Amino acid sequence: MQLRARKRTTAAAVAVIGTLLGGGVFVMSPAMFELPGSPAVPGPDHGPGPAAGAGGARAGGPASATAAGAAGGPVLDPGADVPRAASEGPAVWPRPQSMTADAAREVPLGPEAVLVAAPDADPYAVGLVRTALREAGVRTLHEPAPGEPLPERGTVVRLQGPQAQEALRALGAFGTGAGATAAELPSGGYRLAVGKAAGRDTVALAGVGEDGLFHAAQTLRQVLAAGGPGAGKVPGVVVRDWPTAPVRGTTEGFYGQPWTQDQRLAQLDFMGRTKQNRLLLAPGDDPYRTSDWREDYPAAQQAQFRELAERARANRVVLAWAVNPGQSMCLASAADRAALARKMDAMWDLGFRAFQVQFQDVSYTEWGCRADRVRYGTGPAAAAKAHAEVAGELAAHLAARHPGAAPLSLMPTEYHQKGATTYRTALASRLDGRVEVAWTGVGVVPRTITGNELAGARSAFGQHPLVTMDNYPVNDWDPGRVFLGPYTGREAAVAGGSAALLANAMPQAALSRIPLFTAADFAWNPNGYRPGESWAAAVSDLAGPDQAARRSLAGLAGNTASSGLGQQESAYLRPLVDEFWRTRGLGDQAAGDRLRAAFTALREAPARLPGLSAEAGPWLARLSAYGTAGELAVDLLRAQSRGDGAAAWKASQDLATARKALADPGAARVDKAVLDPFLAQAVAEADAWTGAARQTGTVSREPDSFTVHLNAVRPVSVVTVMTDPLPPGSRGAAVEAHVPGEGWRKVADASASGWTQADVGGVGADAVRLSWAGLPAPAVHQVVPWLADGPEVGFELAQAVDVEIGGAAQVVPAQLSALRPGGVKGPLAATAPPGVEVKLPAEATAPRGTRVTVPVSVTVPAGTPAGSYPVSVTFAGQTRTLTVRAVPRTGGPDLFRSARASSSGNETPAFPASAAVDGSATTRWSSPPVDGAWWQAELPAAARVGKLVLHWQEAYPSAYRVETSADGTTWRPAGAVAASRGGLETVRLDASAPARFVRITCEKRATRFGCSLFSAEAYAAVP
Repeated sequence: MQLRARKRTTAAAVAVIGTLLGGGVFVMSPAMFELPGSPAVPGPDHGPGPAAGAGGARAGGPASATAAGAAGGPVLDPGADVPRAASEGPAVWPRPQSMTADAAREVPLGPEAVLVAAPDADPYAVGLVRTALREAGVRTLHEPAPGEPLPERGTVVRLQGPQAQEALRALGAFGTGAGATAAELPSGGYRLAVGKAAGRDTVALAGVGEDGLFHAAQTLRQVLAAGGPGAGKVPGVVVRDWPTAPVRGTTEGFYGQPWTQDQRLAQLDFMGRTKQNRLLLAPGDDPYRTSDWREDYPAAQQAQFRELAERARANRVVLAWAVNPGQSMCLASAADRAALARKMDAMWDLGFRAFQVQFQDVSYTEWGCRADRVRYGTGPAAAAKAHAEVAGELAAHLAARHPGAAPLSLMPTEYHQKGATTYRTALASRLDGRVEVAWTGVGVVPRTITGNELAGARSAFGQHPLVTMDNYPVNDWDPGRVFLGPYTGREAAVAGGSAALLANAMPQAALSRIPLFTAADFAWNPNGYRPGESWAAAVSDLAGPDQAARRSLAGLAGNTASSGLGQQESAYLRPLVDEFWRTRGLGDQAAGDRLRAAFTALREAPARLPGLSAEAGPWLARLSAYGTAGELAVDLLRAQSRGDGAAAWKASQDLATARKALADPGAARVDKAVLDPFLAQAVAEADAWTGAARQTGTVSREPDSFTVHLNAVRPVSVVTVMTDPLPPGSRGAAVEAHVPGEGWRKVADASASGWTQADVGGVGADAVRLSWAGLPAPAVHQVVPWLADGPEVGFELAQAVDVEIGGAAQVVPAQLSALRPGGVKGPLAATAPPGVEVKLPAEATAPRGTRVTVPVSVTVPAGTPAGSYPVSVTFAGQTRTLTVRAVPRTGGPDLFRSARASSSGNETPAFPASAAVDGSATTRWSSPPVDGAWWQAELPAAARVGKLVLHWQEAYPSAYRVETSADGTTWRPAGAVAASRGGLETVRLDASAPARFVRITCEKRATRFGCSLFSAEAYAAVP
């Protein structure tokens, strides 16, 4: 389906409509993919266990059913190499439902091999195996006729038929169950096993249904390719695999220029490799499926469709076509209905085998003809009746005329709403039972799709099978972006409970394959889906073997990952940037090397990815510009760190030019939540090093000078001058200081490089300047006097810290930075009162232009009375006071888990006070939108409560207090937070008196909403 028409008013807004409800966490099994009225999905038989990490529970807790929380961990770096255990075997995509590997089962694969295929074996699968064997190094492939003896040399590869089944049974692919048959797997499933069978080195494959063997051949292709050409062996794997979603594929449904024939052909090859089996052609600007639906396609396009159909058959993909007659059709007209049936017949003759009729953008009050109004009336129920009639008649026509056609699907007008409506109820009551209903989830571009939402839609549509047409990664609603992040936020039940799961592609066909690869992986095996690993595999699949191209493509994907699905922007760069800043003052070159290499991959992307230039040119150019700026920023800061002012100044000027070019956003947008802040911080730190950020006086410009006037006579130690490079051979530009009673004193000649740092020696001056005579006026950027009478360093230390008595040390960061044109080195000392122990380095160096963090470790030994203790920390003549609050240790169980919760009021019954202590991460208490709301807990028995751990939702108080009570009537202050930032907070309480009641009062709200707690925990003071 298309989004452009709703680009601003619907799609962007509805992307987050009501889809923030998370699903429950539970252990998945194939049977749990089943929704009411759905056919059951068979599980694996009793044999070797599932592939490592391919499903079920992890140690320590159940597996999540939500793709966004899949077992693969955070989705960060699409260029990462994911290590694999030997027992997992080679990487296979989509991830198999069950795969084990054992080196003892490996068989050799030399220049000769024997291929034995059953007479009825899928010829496309047979051809794929032949190609895979030759690419693996087989030069002579024997293919004996039925009944002919096998050659004595070479590994035997058996495809389909009784002999393959016997070999699979001997190799353990059927497990231990007696009488197990291939039919126990669903259509599309297969078995593959490697080892010794009947005395021969054997590879056996057998599949179920029309495409099962083809899927097995695709897996064998990847298993053989894992060792590289000429590896000489076949890994000893046993695979039992099947698709979870029976129909998995792609929709070409965007507005704009449809894909070219070459793009569609390449897409079909990609779909074959990734075991997808449906391509729905529904381009928004195709007149022959919209306004001109009655007309035949031109002869040239018909020839292209026939070519597509043949390629689809070779890749075991069903080619589908959608018609969107809108209001150009008279729905009551028998002639128009017949014309629509004739159009589908014509498309069948061109090779299409599945069809969809779309009514998503029609009016309930404006009909295509007067006869429609007379026959149906107006309103949602009338439209539903008409749509049901047309769809039912088409379904009957297809069943009678084309018995092999896939079920007709209907895209209704209300395809993204939640629950039952007048239109949906009327449609459900009249729709032919053979018709599937398309929907997009709750919302046009929903952030999440849950099993509960799917079940609700099934119910609203009268239990008709649902075709989930997911509007990701389509970008016609925001064409300045490309969405290359992995498929996330969909619960496993969406794959198992949908009749089909189709992902809507972007106009950028090749780029679309990155997210579509991950969507195919999810649709095949949602329970084993790991978004990050799948994403990295998708990048490798598109980039090919060139590692430099892979790094650049990973950079493109990593910086275009955020979308309506909520991926984090530039997530792979964040740890590199954080590490760089963390170690910058410590002289760590490795962190800078890693970050610069990441920027280099971005800069080189256009050259490394020439095949993507037609599709991704603007985004590659934008990222290349960011890469250039990033490299310059790193070079600038490194030059400053080694004291090379001239090199740093040149890099600074080049960086300014690069950032100016980036200031024009252009048509292509990339993630910038990491890139722009990094560049801004680099410039800020560079300015701190040069002194450009310092306010030291008033500037005046004359034809022959640039002067900084100080507010009084001050001792000047150094003057830094920054200009554009002077013309070659220039002489006469001088750095001068104005000494009262003496006049202007020359202190240095200006450097032709544009960077001058002159030692003035602490002379008392009331002005400094750059002057020139007989020269063209240089472009002066800054003249900075460094004064000798100010503080040497910047010294920041937290004002207070809570430390448990007899507990672990708390580390408080002290941040040091030099305020002089050079580093400041000296002793670091602390003075602590009795009862407090402080450890810190004996010496520290404050670097120029940046900060260094020095750990100050504070311990309060057992026996120290509770209270506040001042600790003085001194460096370079400056002292800071840290207040150490010695608090009782806390521990034991969460006291609130057995408490009775109540509140001053709940926003709705869906957000009760008890939700904050029910142990669920998805429920919460929420108050009405008023200040002063409170939440409290009554403990089963009195306790000295010493600590609260509060997890606030986005609606939180900016200030709140905590009180305790022994009887629920008389309250005493126990703690307060004056400037909360929400999220997860720990609050220390006065535990001097036992309490049965704990109350949290939201004194001032941080948002216009109420106060909302996901969870509250309480811990007792330990004696």
